[in-house]
Amino acid sequence: MSIDARETARDTRLASPEAPVRPSPVTPKAPAAGKRGLILAVVAVAQLVCVLDSTIANVMLPQLRADLGLSTSGLQWVMNIYILLFGGLMLLGGRLTDVFPRRTMLVTGIGLFTLGSLAAATADSGGMLLAGRGIQGIGAAVLSPAALSILVTTYPEPGERAKALGIWGTVMGVGASLGTLLGGAITDINWRWAFLINLPIGLLLIAAAYLYVPKIARSGSRPPADVLGGITGTLGLLALVFGIVTAGEDGWTDPIATAALAGAAVLLTVFVRVESKAKAPLLPLGLLRRRSVATGTIAQLITAGLMLPSFFMLPQYMQLGLGYSPMEVGLAYIPTCLAMLVVSGAVPVLITKFGPRVPYVIGTVLLAVMLVLMLGAETTSSYWALLLPVTALLGVGLVLCVMTAPVVGTADASDADAGTTSAVLNASSEIGGALALAITATVVGSRLTELTAQGVGTAQAFTEALQRGFLVMFLWVAANVVIGLFGFAGRPAADATPKS
Repeated sequence: MSIDARETARDTRLASPEAPVRPSPVTPKAPAAGKRGLILAVVAVAQLVCVLDSTIANVMLPQLRADLGLSTSGLQWVMNIYILLFGGLMLLGGRLTDVFPRRTMLVTGIGLFTLGSLAAATADSGGMLLAGRGIQGIGAAVLSPAALSILVTTYPEPGERAKALGIWGTVMGVGASLGTLLGGAITDINWRWAFLINLPIGLLLIAAAYLYVPKIARSGSRPPADVLGGITGTLGLLALVFGIVTAGEDGWTDPIATAALAGAAVLLTVFVRVESKAKAPLLPLGLLRRRSVATGTIAQLITAGLMLPSFFMLPQYMQLGLGYSPMEVGLAYIPTCLAMLVVSGAVPVLITKFGPRVPYVIGTVLLAVMLVLMLGAETTSSYWALLLPVTALLGVGLVLCVMTAPVVGTADASDADAGTTSAVLNASSEIGGALALAITATVVGSRLTELTAQGVGTAQAFTEALQRGFLVMFLWVAANVVIGLFGFAGRPAADATPKS
């Protein structure tokens, strides 16, 4: 028996005294290859819409200020409230996916997301826009773990699953860059169309889900509700993400941010205690003792910590440092999208042949080179000399990391815990991105204040401040190298092929 098999067996023994058998799905005949492809297309597009709306607002902030009169704080919360509810409710959404039919949860999430998009598109005040973004975040928290768990259970064979997860990872990376591209193009017309476009997509996805995603009924008795775990876990994650985004806005010494982070520490400590004794825990702690889940979760967290700040700071540099229009910012991201699409097909092959460690470390090195280039950014830098290689390296580096992490994280996922595993991985991405963005935004803001006080011009001051932010991101690069070299050790190429 392999080390990973022994670990999985041990986890099962550890979890079994605490939790009764969950309702399990009626296992149907495996879908044919063509049907699996259609299912993959549905869940991948659903995830694409979620990721798009994480970054699409980055380039529309000046227009939102002009049209709705949003303050600087309000502008930040256009992004923050989405991240807050997306990340904070993810674990609860994952558990619901393991209890109720996954197609039902997928359609529910798409419906909520579409409703939130409509509210945001028709907003005539900052409050209504934030409410719409909040509903989008709730919908994404339900949609995302349902979509990933459907993918995992649709492809039970490890080799095929690795290829499907490769497409999933590409969608996440392309979605982040495409959000900036579309945001720039649409903002030049009208920012409302960035949300209105989700309406026909959402309706088509709901129809496609009913047509192509099988509704697998749950058999057996439903486990008792883990009410206390649900309350402490959800409130703990909400407090954690709220504290992080508030610290990024108002500083780490802000009393509200400090109180939120302290409350999160208490709530999550209680949550762990509750889960260790619950008969049907919201998060079986044995799941986190699986090496695959632990390393995949950390990898997702760190990679998101490189992705989100990059997609936040680069548009700011283009607009404020180089004077690009929103449309020009969007066009500047074309190499990122193209690089991801071109390289994505090779990543599953690399994982199958060399294991996940090789592509993950190579991707991290390329991201490090991208950061080095940005340290030399100037207000006079040309697109061809700087931004073309930077955006291309960003695309290749991210797709190598983003595609690899979920392959590792879901390697041992079973049908009974696919939803919870997916939620843990997705929540780590949202928390990791929010944490990294808060830290880099604080560093950039502090440096910008110093330079402005010294009389440095706006464009130059902002460019130098962003250089400091990119410098801080080397901490994430170092962590990524460690998790790639050591955390992924023991996850050989055989993990991407059928096990005997």
